[in-house]
Amino acid sequence: MSNPQGMAGSAAVRLVFEYEGDDVRLVLQQPVDTVVRGSGAEGRAGYVVETRDDQGRSLDRVPARGAFRESAEVFPEDHAEPVVRVDVEARGAFTVIVPAPAEAAEVAVVRVAPPGREAPRTGEPAPPAVVARDVDLATFRLER
Repeated sequence: MSNPQGMAGSAAVRLVFEYEGDDVRLVLQQPVDTVVRGSGAEGRAGYVVETRDDQGRSLDRVPARGAFRESAEVFPEDHAEPVVRVDVEARGAFTVIVPAPAEAAEVAVVRVAPPGREAPRTGEPAPPAVVARDVDLATFRLER
């Protein structure tokens, strides 16, 4: 199969996503000549874009910084008034560059749950309501 975008030899792929609420669309896949190392996305709540192999196994995670903003600062006309933060409709776009090793077959936009609270001291597992889970918002095939 031909590869008009030349992605097979690329070390990374730039992905552009649009979103409205939790509805996510992948609008652009573009190979880039760079190397992306170490995600730094482990153990933090927020949003990541995860590369996966054909079996759905995670290969790497890249933080989706600035994605899914739900509030904004509002500056008053009177500069003596404080700046306030207000809720806004989660709508916009974001870009990430993800590693694209040969085994990468798909990408997923994932809402990462905050780390769970510790189990009770009795050694019993934490109740299910306490243990949060990561949530896939959308999954897309990488074009090769």
